[in-house]
Amino acid sequence: MITITNVTPTDIPDLRDMIYALCAHHGDTCARGDADVHAQFIDGPLIGLIARDGDRPVGFATLVTHWRPMNTGDSIDILHLFVIAGRRSQGIGRRLIAAAQSHAQATGAIRLTIGTAPNNASAAQAYRAMGWDEITATAGPRFQISL
Repeated sequence: MITITNVTPTDIPDLRDMIYALCAHHGDTCARGDADVHAQFIDGPLIGLIARDGDRPVGFATLVTHWRPMNTGDSIDILHLFVIAGRRSQGIGRRLIAAAQSHAQATGAIRLTIGTAPNNASAAQAYRAMGWDEITATAGPRFQISL
């Protein structure tokens, strides 16, 4: 039985392990440890949802709230959505998205967004099939500077 709850301090080691699995899935190496994960998800600005099958963690979603002065409510972005290998295509991602929608509605958000890598056609197809509207407007040039 899959349950989805908000991340609590006792979930941090399991969440960290899945974050590391997400990094590996994308060919990245994670540099954040338990203290950083705790600071972001318990003390900080991120909301974490964790999916469990019994006691076993099987997925997570990271939510971040965006405040915009021109909007009448917040926008919440699903920053990361991850389901462990071997448990994909079993509806866990859909359940995490539904939990994110419930959270967004409960907080009065006016919009929920999610993105995917340009080469992840199956995720894009799944979001379209779930009724998500594709954002096609270009955001314009974006820039960064190392600090």
